[in-house]
Amino acid sequence: MKIGLLTTGFPRFEGDCTGVFLLTMARRLVEHGHTVRVLAPEPRRPGPVPQWPGIEVSWVPYARPRAWQQTFYGSGAPDNVRLQPARWAGAASFSVALSRASGQQLTDCDALVSSWCIPSGWVGSQTAAGRPHLCICHATDIRWLSKMPGGGAIARGIAAGATSMWFLSEALRDVFFETASLDQSLVTAHVGPMPVELPIPLPESRAELRRRLGIEGFTLLCLGRLVPVKGIDQLLHAVAALPEPISVRVAGDGPERRKLQFLAQQLAVNATFEGWVTGERKEALLRACDAIVVPSRPQDGLPTVLFEARARALPIIATEAGAIAEHTRDHADALLVPPNDRAALSQAIRQLRAEHAAGQTLRV
Repeated sequence: MKIGLLTTGFPRFEGDCTGVFLLTMARRLVEHGHTVRVLAPEPRRPGPVPQWPGIEVSWVPYARPRAWQQTFYGSGAPDNVRLQPARWAGAASFSVALSRASGQQLTDCDALVSSWCIPSGWVGSQTAAGRPHLCICHATDIRWLSKMPGGGAIARGIAAGATSMWFLSEALRDVFFETASLDQSLVTAHVGPMPVELPIPLPESRAELRRRLGIEGFTLLCLGRLVPVKGIDQLLHAVAALPEPISVRVAGDGPERRKLQFLAQQLAVNATFEGWVTGERKEALLRACDAIVVPSRPQDGLPTVLFEARARALPIIATEAGAIAEHTRDHADALLVPPNDRAALSQAIRQLRAEHAAGQTLRV
């Protein structure tokens, strides 16, 4: 089967953190014998089109000169348009360009998958023409739909052309159907996280991994894109306020990296910035660190790292942002705190460290 994937962001190269869960999904589809054709916004800077077996990537130009294409990538569309509202024009022009590209390049696809309700879900529903169409809905796009003029009509159009929809949480599902003024029974709705990287075997013990990685003492891991919505600056401030020294490994990349590195130096936090990690390096960090921290701000959705940590029995400290609480509150080794509350985050870290020192969260 040939599957068309419409999205507002896809990795521009191996190791790029943009839309990495979609690359994971595409690879899983290829493993099951399918081929995938991706339509995604053309990056602002020229470069080679990425090549992966069974996955064909086509960049969709949406502004000229090319340097004007600033709506997507970087910090991500939500932060990009928040910082410069004029970038909304790029979102509108991309909708038109994506619709045109879908009608020209996905006609031979047997099914469509769209990521983000707007514009990808809307375009997918308009061009599906009776083919199976799975629309993946996130948090920010559903909030936009619920507040924007005409959002209800757009939501109904998406639902009309989707054979199934995927929501991060029940709450987001309910908001979508309330916005659309539709009965949920009219569309097959799935609730759950995005695809995650499964554990891979490593030959070393945890003690050997810690020695190789240079990890000593209680160490926190923060894994994700280095963008404002992830709240990594909140974590650095929370650690700096602790009376006892704690190390932090930040595994990820993005436009906030230099700013966060400078902040860590200013606060005298022992933070190591790993860059974006995958494969064995990522597995080693997940196994060697003592806990993972997800300090997301309210606008975040449902970070996949929560489920990667759970698959490895790694204790979790997370904020109650987005859909995190719905999927984490019943997890025995998870501590939840309000978003943007540095004091509460510091207290949760102190509590987990004390439990670790007492042997209650011992990992082998």
